[in-house]
Amino acid sequence: MTYRYGRDWHPVLKKPIDEIAETAAKQRWANGPAFSVSKLSPSHDQPDYTLLVGREGEVVRTKRYRPTGAIDTIYTFEPEADQMFLTEVVAYAYPDEAKYYGQHQSAAVSTIGFRSDGSAVRRFSVSGQRDARVSRYTDVDVSAHWVPMITFGDWDRFGAAREPTGPATP
Repeated sequence: MTYRYGRDWHPVLKKPIDEIAETAAKQRWANGPAFSVSKLSPSHDQPDYTLLVGREGEVVRTKRYRPTGAIDTIYTFEPEADQMFLTEVVAYAYPDEAKYYGQHQSAAVSTIGFRSDGSAVRRFSVSGQRDARVSRYTDVDVSAHWVPMITFGDWDRFGAAREPTGPATP
């Protein structure tokens, strides 16, 4: 496996935008600005995931990809009470799995925002429709949303695929 650092991953060029060395990423970890780290498995030209990481892990946004390179899910973690809390899950549906689609070409998007008090808001929108369905929830079990704080190099724990918890139906 290889980790590549930069500003973000470019899905068409299949490389980091403004690529930097790991030593530069360590400096950004300590002092900012934010940076990205993408994990590439051997013989793959698209990453398994890309993390967008704020200074000292003040925010971590995980993008997981489909085999075509399209973004499948995005997880956002923010620090709270000396841990990281999964605050948002965005899932994309695309017209098919045959080719790459950008996020703006998705057929549908589900965004769920979570709060540590167990409340959640889900927004489900279908491309071409003006209105989105918004649902509010209470008493959501968010116990699996808490993870220990991130440290530099702790990428795989935050890049891992996660089973969504909480409200799932539109």
